[in-house]
Amino acid sequence: MIIDPIDLKLIRQLELQGSISVDEIVSKFHITREEIFLRIKNFEDSGFISNYGLKLFLPKIVGGKWFWGCIATESTPQFSPEKSIPYLEEIVENLTFPSGVCPNLSLLFYTQNLRGAYKLINKVPGLKYAEIYKISAYNITVPKPLLKEDWQLIAKLHNMSRLNYSKINSILYEPKIDSDIRLSRLVWSKKNPKGVISIFPNFNWTVIKNYLHLHLALTTKMRIKELRKIVNELGYTGNITSRFKKRYLQLEFDIWGFSDIQTIIDSLKKIGKVTIEGCSFAFKNRIYDEWIKDYIKEKI
Repeated sequence: MIIDPIDLKLIRQLELQGSISVDEIVSKFHITREEIFLRIKNFEDSGFISNYGLKLFLPKIVGGKWFWGCIATESTPQFSPEKSIPYLEEIVENLTFPSGVCPNLSLLFYTQNLRGAYKLINKVPGLKYAEIYKISAYNITVPKPLLKEDWQLIAKLHNMSRLNYSKINSILYEPKIDSDIRLSRLVWSKKNPKGVISIFPNFNWTVIKNYLHLHLALTTKMRIKELRKIVNELGYTGNITSRFKKRYLQLEFDIWGFSDIQTIIDSLKKIGKVTIEGCSFAFKNRIYDEWIKDYIKEKI
């Protein structure tokens, strides 16, 4: 599949929000609503979006103190985090070279005990190294109770085998039947921040032939502010994210061809104060919602 910058904008919105701000895209890129939905259908037909998964906003449903966290790992193929993190939400896979300078897996999850989650994950076979981060913290004093009928609708959505974006959009923005209207009140979106569930796509980045998301692992004694200025001057969409193992600074770029890689690497090598230690490429994003099935059963 070949994509363009408009496609990438749609992908990023789907990745961050699970849905598309259609009016924003239409006004910014001067394309029609029909073209937007055709582009997303192309993502689905090509296999770039393999299917969709469900997320629960547990802090709002359960109440109390919660953390939304991320564990960045160096792991072997034997590592299986699915049964180790109780409320695992998403698994982000990267292809890395050489191993150990970039995380090959990032795990997004909810927990009420970050330290406990870190200890738990370190007991899983196949894990070589892990770092844990707090993305957000919540303290919900008044949770939102869901009725049995609500959980039945969520179960129906979770079990829907042929869910596509056309159906998701109709639930979010154009519900017609009573069940979809009720479900639309439960699904989170920018227009409905009170929602407690959300729907996100699973991405297979290997399907795209002319674009990749690249992370470069650097070691440097430069100040971050100075390096960020240099990255901005390269003229590419780039960002400095974090240090892996407290050593390898992670720079990320949107790459549209091999010449882009050459230009970026050559420019960084000429700085002199920077050593490129390795790299990683986006591989797959997978929503993990298997535990939700049992969770729903307990509520019905």
